[in-house]
Amino acid sequence: MGRHKKTAAASGYVPKKVPSLEGVYDIIGDADILWEAVLKRLGRVSRTYGFNRIETPLIEDLHLYESFYKGSKNKITQLIPVENAAGRPAVLRPHILPSALRCYYQHKMFDKAPLTKWYYSGWTHKLKEESLSSAYEYGFEIFGGFNHLSEAQVIGGVWELLQSLGLKDAVLEINNIGLDACQKSYQEVLREFLATKKYELCDDCNEQLSIRPLNVFRCLNMDCQALITEAPTILDFLDQDSHKHFTSVLEALDEIGIPYQLNPLYAGPDGFCKTNFVVKYKFKEQTKILGEGGHHDDLMHSLCGKAYSSFGFSGDASVIHQLLEAAKVEVSKEQHNDVFLVPLGELASKKSLRLFRDLTVEKISVYDHFGQSGVKNQLKQAQVYNAPIALIMGQKEAMDELVILRDVKSGMQEVISYDKIVEEVKKRLGR
Repeated sequence: MGRHKKTAAASGYVPKKVPSLEGVYDIIGDADILWEAVLKRLGRVSRTYGFNRIETPLIEDLHLYESFYKGSKNKITQLIPVENAAGRPAVLRPHILPSALRCYYQHKMFDKAPLTKWYYSGWTHKLKEESLSSAYEYGFEIFGGFNHLSEAQVIGGVWELLQSLGLKDAVLEINNIGLDACQKSYQEVLREFLATKKYELCDDCNEQLSIRPLNVFRCLNMDCQALITEAPTILDFLDQDSHKHFTSVLEALDEIGIPYQLNPLYAGPDGFCKTNFVVKYKFKEQTKILGEGGHHDDLMHSLCGKAYSSFGFSGDASVIHQLLEAAKVEVSKEQHNDVFLVPLGELASKKSLRLFRDLTVEKISVYDHFGQSGVKNQLKQAQVYNAPIALIMGQKEAMDELVILRDVKSGMQEVISYDKIVEEVKKRLGR
């Protein structure tokens, strides 16, 4: 008989190669230009529209998500529990929106600014069919004293992001489901309409009849979808102010040229109210949801006890990445540097390290490579990284305090003394 092998647990041995868990993914911008494009353009659009980034914890109190999913018991079972030292029941976040709303209320941002504009992105995790399911969620949210123009601006930012990524066939559907009073009146009528068809509805939809009949509109079952086409629409139950507000939002979208389709049978998730919208994309006979948006006043009230005004959009960047990959959408590398450093040799590399510091102090973006790659390969890299200027320094130049300035596009170059190189670069860049 051979010797028994000790198990990892018994021996304390940990394998050197430990892969990631099944169902989670790494994002490597250098290796995946599509992911790089999605994340960089998200940041760029956010800055353009004045959204400030927030980061919320990966784990949150269980009760936050029990309140968020109070109308969907099956989603509560998808939560991944986490043991924590504080002794409070906690879970991995399955969505970031509740965290963002909690963050706004907990830090009393309503006392610090009349209008708050946030964007976020990060991994979310849940159990789906007993397997780990991860998504890279992103979103925009505004809080405080905003109006219909601000809503249109949020929608415009979402639209610009998707269009810039090449998703030209995206479709924006919009509706208004009113305030709580409007929804209650409408849902009574909708419940009565659907009750006559309960034997034709799926089990989930029948369960929603006693919870939130509006959720029937969110069912993906084709038979249920066919039944609701004849349902009364909530637009007939809106009060005068809601009608006026919705008209103003649509007029603002027309003003900025955002195409949309009215869908009176669309309703966002639980807790959404007033303006609701969804962005869809059809690829090879399959319709993907790129994200959903709306007012979250009711959701804020449910989670935090007070209905602070909030409006926003959230989507899964993983879905966008999959679509771009499947559709073979070409995006250009967005890496841009003002200067590409080309040091040749140990002494030149040391001098270039000082040059790197001197340039960055002047807010000049620099790509550096202090390895052993030759000048020809480094100049090729300068083109890849879109640098208009390459600064070359060899052994002789380093000793004589000189730098070779090369125009990457034309190939023209000249020798400039070190003490004048920063000002010359600024001049060439128009600074």
